[in-house]
Amino acid sequence: MNDPRFLSLRRFGSAACVVAGLAAAVLATGCGGPLDNGRHRVSGRISFAGKPVTHGEIVLTPDGARGNSGPQGIAPISDGRYDTAGTRAPGVAPGPVVARVTALAGPRGPLVAEYEVRFDVAPGGTEHDIEIPAEAEFKPTVPVREI
Repeated sequence: MNDPRFLSLRRFGSAACVVAGLAAAVLATGCGGPLDNGRHRVSGRISFAGKPVTHGEIVLTPDGARGNSGPQGIAPISDGRYDTAGTRAPGVAPGPVVARVTALAGPRGPLVAEYEVRFDVAPGGTEHDIEIPAEAEFKPTVPVREI
């Protein structure tokens, strides 16, 4: 088929496929650049007064006071371990971070301790264990009345 109408349509179809493919690639990666968005995996053990923290959460924030910026990481604490891989905010920007740990006695509380520590996340990921000192134990300021 050497009819010019069909050749023009064939060229248009090829160009449309290329444009559609590029649009799909942009949508798949999103606006944040590479798929990892500059995040690096952080994991480790968390204990309180020498015992594994059974429940809680750790929030890792780039330490702006030390010149770091970028995405924040959040990970649940389960059976004394945390790992930012596969969580709602996987990984964190490499460099200095502030880690805020909330340790709970059960899946929904009560609060055992809150603790903040600073450390560096290496490019490619970091394993960092955290020991929450006994002095960080939560002590209610209002007396709890038993019923």
